[in-house]
Amino acid sequence: MTISAFERQLAQHGAPAMAGIKPANIITFPAGTGEEGFGIRELTELYSRRFRNRDLAFRVLCECSRSCLIMVYRPSLLKKHMSGPEIRKMLEKEGYPAGGLEETLNFLSLRIRASRQQGGFPHEIGLFLGYPTEDVRGFIENRGKNYLYSCYWKVYSDVERAKAWCRRWEKVRDGILEGIDSGMRICDMFDTEPAA
Repeated sequence: MTISAFERQLAQHGAPAMAGIKPANIITFPAGTGEEGFGIRELTELYSRRFRNRDLAFRVLCECSRSCLIMVYRPSLLKKHMSGPEIRKMLEKEGYPAGGLEETLNFLSLRIRASRQQGGFPHEIGLFLGYPTEDVRGFIENRGKNYLYSCYWKVYSDVERAKAWCRRWEKVRDGILEGIDSGMRICDMFDTEPAA
């Protein structure tokens, strides 16, 4: 994959986390490098090093022969978000160990791999992505049905809040995509060294 294609995907699906208005986003990339460019794991590691001092991280959560799932996140924001008592209680119920952010993300990776092998996905991932706990709980309890509204997630509680969040996330995404379309790089927008 080329750096420009990687950055376009980051902007399209990771802008809210990169901008710091959401703790994390996940992005699915096709596996392999294609005819030219870098592998997704290589790019993820490169960007994580470049943004390390900007409180922005890129992490491979799961990789298989067809795809690679990465998380774009703000470590300090995600750590604070995940330490909420209601979130901790929900994660403990799913078997997550008590520990720091690194241990929690490692366990999430294991859960994703195990779930994907069975054709599913761990629904508690919504907690990591900053979705309201009542919506994550509603999704789990209703098995994805009976929701009130759907945007980036299925909403079971406050529809107007969800609509406002989605508009804000889309505005940030569109701004970053506009910058990329005008020739800027993500490292320019977030004031760091170029990736290559």
